[in-house]
Amino acid sequence: MPTPSPIRDILQAIGGAILAEMFRLVDANGKYPLRSNSKLKRTARVDVKQGRGAGGQFEGYTANSALQLYAEEYAVYLDSGRKRFAKKVPITAILEFIKNRNLRLRDRKTGRYARKTVTLKGRDGAEPMTVNQLAFIIQNAIYKNGIRGRHFIQPAFDLGQNLVEIYLDNQLLDGLCYELERRLFAV
Repeated sequence: MPTPSPIRDILQAIGGAILAEMFRLVDANGKYPLRSNSKLKRTARVDVKQGRGAGGQFEGYTANSALQLYAEEYAVYLDSGRKRFAKKVPITAILEFIKNRNLRLRDRKTGRYARKTVTLKGRDGAEPMTVNQLAFIIQNAIYKNGIRGRHFIQPAFDLGQNLVEIYLDNQLLDGLCYELERRLFAV
């Protein structure tokens, strides 16, 4: 476990603020907000690496200090969207999407939801529609119309940059380093 330090705590708080802002912007910029149990929300995390000198002593906020944010890969696609007539989305990804969100087909006449194994009548009483056909329809809709991006990553990073400038200016860093060295070597 890393040793606690004011710089580490500040960077951890800034990373948490960036993630919170990202999720707020995703929910505000899209027609559909992220679910509360979304994999993106569950797995996003902040990692802070602190700079140390050759002797292992704390150097403060240096070039080898880092604030890293980890999120699911699809966060980039959620941010940038998808262009019209780009490469088609894989059917397996759409089937997983349907399964994760428990999307089910509904019979137009009765209004009842179908089980996963049951096929329903298609439009105008045509042949039955399966989950694979639903995935194909979604795939073609994305291919023809694209998906509008939510553009949430850059504004969240801008907020983080402002927070870094506010909390980690040179005078504060010098004061923290001096205080830390004074306490460590005051034996």
